[in-house]
Amino acid sequence: MVFPGIESSGDTVHAGAVLLKELRCTACHTPAEPARPENTPSPAPNLATVGQRIRIAALERHLAEPHSLKPGSTMPDLLRDLPPAEKNAAANDLLGLLLSLAPPPAEATDDTPTASPDPGRLLYHRAGCVACHAPQETAAALFPDLPATGPADPEAQRFVLDQLTLNSIPLGDLRQKYLPAALTRLLLDPLSVRSAGRMPSLNLSPAEAQAIAAYLQRDVDGATPASAQPSGAPPSATPHADRIRRGRDRFAALGCAACHTLDLHPPRLVSRLEAPPLDRLRADAPGGCLSATPRQGVPRYAFHENQRTALRTLFSATQRQSPPSTPLNRVAHTLASLNCLACHSREGLGGPSPSRSDFFVSRVSADWGDEGRLPPHLSGVGRKLRTAWLREVVLNRGAVRPYLATRMPQFGAANVEPLIADFVLADAPPTPAPEEPAPRDAATGRLLVGTGGCSCIVCHDFAGIPSLGLSVMDMTWMSRRLHYDWFRRYLLDPAGLRPGTRMPAFWPEAEATIKTLLDGNTERQIHAIWSFLSLGASAQPPPGLETSPTATPP
Repeated sequence: MVFPGIESSGDTVHAGAVLLKELRCTACHTPAEPARPENTPSPAPNLATVGQRIRIAALERHLAEPHSLKPGSTMPDLLRDLPPAEKNAAANDLLGLLLSLAPPPAEATDDTPTASPDPGRLLYHRAGCVACHAPQETAAALFPDLPATGPADPEAQRFVLDQLTLNSIPLGDLRQKYLPAALTRLLLDPLSVRSAGRMPSLNLSPAEAQAIAAYLQRDVDGATPASAQPSGAPPSATPHADRIRRGRDRFAALGCAACHTLDLHPPRLVSRLEAPPLDRLRADAPGGCLSATPRQGVPRYAFHENQRTALRTLFSATQRQSPPSTPLNRVAHTLASLNCLACHSREGLGGPSPSRSDFFVSRVSADWGDEGRLPPHLSGVGRKLRTAWLREVVLNRGAVRPYLATRMPQFGAANVEPLIADFVLADAPPTPAPEEPAPRDAATGRLLVGTGGCSCIVCHDFAGIPSLGLSVMDMTWMSRRLHYDWFRRYLLDPAGLRPGTRMPAFWPEAEATIKTLLDGNTERQIHAIWSFLSLGASAQPPPGLETSPTATPP
């Protein structure tokens, strides 16, 4: 199994806590403190329409041998101890139950991608998919016009791709698993099926989702999709009532019902798999879930040894004292479990690895450095952004960096809404920030922003009017997004709050470089700029921009 966010978290006990939640350990092992968010198992995939999403042969194989269909699957192998004939019978019974929930489609009419894979090729590698999943091609082949930072030798490039594959969440054989239309629907709205948020929405249009699906299901080596026929009844037939009854019995006895809910067939199925409470687990118990050779009747997970170590460490710590549930710990837990650190860094942890970083590109040709292609860091973000804007970004696709090709995913309110408050609490300054002063000197702020002052408009757009140069984020959004305290500190020391930024320092060591406005008073000048920008789109364009031929607000 691969959980990339854990690799960036830098804490073994924390890694175990993420695994505990994402592998739904507490669905079977009752925690001593069930109310803690970390002890609430992540929702399992929705099985209500699984027969309409996955090819029937692939679904049957997944039930019988989940790790053979998708190496690295978090689905445990529940049938491994059964003799081959009984294993096939059990998988077929479970298949009958799942097919009874919703009839499978007429697969023969839906077997060819309806879009060209060519647009999907760049979309898959630019939109953000490869933050979690492996690139399919080298950055040099995809972006030949960009400076090459990786190896030039083809064998070395293949080695880099192979290493990225080992450290990425596996996709499995999507051509064998999904019908094209079903994969397109999943890419459009993954949260409807996987509500836990580890597969987020990238805000794709229908055409974009169709293009990426076509690319991922392209015929690479002449392989033929799996047969639509299962080993039992034909897909068009309604499973027999006895088969459904046997499937329901196995669903409860094997423990499937501990993670998956089937409310469409009352009474609700309840897991009959017995497991000891979490605080009574022995981390070194032979034959248990964490063993390389689990005993008969115990689910088998595809653990790496470091994952076993992380869980054993957590269970040992849990038996002594549970880790405190603080805002700082909850933020770290959420960022790791949702793999936010694949794109963002926070307090020196995370961010794209050097080999993956080449796939984070800008949508514009100007060279803005890393600021123009990498998502912003999250250090102190709860102190930086207003709560309303945090909510806009996390829940409503809010964005002010249209030049970034990588998109901000949407993880679902249930998964990230608590993160908003936790960011604010975790990043609160040791002493309360000073209150935002009342607006004043806005007219002077306009002069400071213009070409006779700090010339902010050389780089920044203004109320929809393109800048005179680079055209980075629109200044009139700043007062809506930022706290004044952060804005002030940033203007005083841009590189201190955003290392590597190209934003110049106009008040080095808090001394104004422009002495002719407001008597060179640093605090008054910064506040004047803020007052002017707070006028938003209604503000008169700054000097130098109002004479630009493109200076016509939208």
